[in-house]
Amino acid sequence: MSKHFEQEAPPCQHMEQMLQMAADGRIRGLRRWYVLAHAASCGQCGRFLQRMRETIAQLRKSQPNSPDETTMERLKQGKWRDELNQ
Repeated sequence: MSKHFEQEAPPCQHMEQMLQMAADGRIRGLRRWYVLAHAASCGQCGRFLQRMRETIAQLRKSQPNSPDETTMERLKQGKWRDELNQ
């Protein structure tokens, strides 16, 4: 069986970075078209792109808009400040 049809095969090595950029919207124009066309014809890259999009969507939903006051106060008074000055 060709690795292009394996369910858990990694993406094509030369495409991984561009697939990541396509998943989070950092790639535009002809490069975006090329990546999407490749992912449409390559099973392993298509699955990788889909998983990346799903992961990014979940991360964006789970991120708080801003840290709560308690967290910020602990950071302001934390031991890490003393450790930096040593």
